[in-house]
Amino acid sequence: MSAAGKDPQRREAERFAERHARTVLARTAVRVAAADGPAGIDLVGPDFVARVDHERRPVERVDVERLHDTAGARAVAFYSRSGYTKTAQLWADEHRVALFGYTDDGYAAPFNQTARELVLRGQNESEHRVRAAAEHVARHATASRLEAERYEREAHAALLRAEHDEREAEERKQLERVRDEAVLGRTLVLLLEMRLDPDALPTAVQRLARSTVIGALADSAHRLSAAGRPPALSLVRSLFDDAAAVLEVLTPVEGQDSPGYRAARTTIRRGLDAVDAAAGLHSTGHVSSDDVAEHLRTAERRWRVVVDELVRLQPWAARFSPAPAPTPARHLVQP
Repeated sequence: MSAAGKDPQRREAERFAERHARTVLARTAVRVAAADGPAGIDLVGPDFVARVDHERRPVERVDVERLHDTAGARAVAFYSRSGYTKTAQLWADEHRVALFGYTDDGYAAPFNQTARELVLRGQNESEHRVRAAAEHVARHATASRLEAERYEREAHAALLRAEHDEREAEERKQLERVRDEAVLGRTLVLLLEMRLDPDALPTAVQRLARSTVIGALADSAHRLSAAGRPPALSLVRSLFDDAAAVLEVLTPVEGQDSPGYRAARTTIRRGLDAVDAAAGLHSTGHVSSDDVAEHLRTAERRWRVVVDELVRLQPWAARFSPAPAPTPARHLVQP
């Protein structure tokens, strides 16, 4: 019979049974059967069929048997508002047909054990699905919260890094200003000495070339006391400042854009950085004797490169040094 030709109360009963199957029995794919569907089937799903009887007489065994034969391997349910005959109930129990009763005002209840088992399976399935959905939502919420916390931590870390980099850059600028002022003062002193003594510049180069102070301090770093370190490191800084002053005097203004001059300045800066590291600048805690020795050896390597460059820039200064003149091809900046 077409949907248009059905009694409105029967159509409402079918819709009620559909809601019952979907919500109570957890057969969420069940729908009212199409008008051109198999005869005797009012509800259909992938693994479920049902018939809705709206007559005012108990359902006979033959009706239950006919629905069972039509269903095949699918679960079978029968809805009746007038109950079932005794033979219909016995046959349904034997062949696992679920019998339900319903009222016109919206109540439904199982009529046999098979129906009660179908309701219980539906409740278990609903509970499983609801718990799984709740757990999925909870996992998603937890993952979202953790992701948000991770983004917040990363943003905070990025802000701290930016502040740290900015602070380091400012400290570096201040350090460079202090170093430049020290070199300027040493340069002015050297220029004044050159006015008084024409040999002041080669004498300075000779003194720096022959100095073994940094190497000696590196070798004896383990014997330096905590009180003896600052004056020793101050002496090393003074040597680098003197070398930087000699470099400024030896290099004409037009030569200060040359790669050699820039490399020499970089080497001096790295030497002073090694001295500052030995003094514990930008570090927390105590600097061990081994670390002091290692930093001073690094400073000594920088020192030898700088001195070689000063001798190269002042060829006539080599006559004051008993050591052979270094070759001009040696690279200024050590790794």
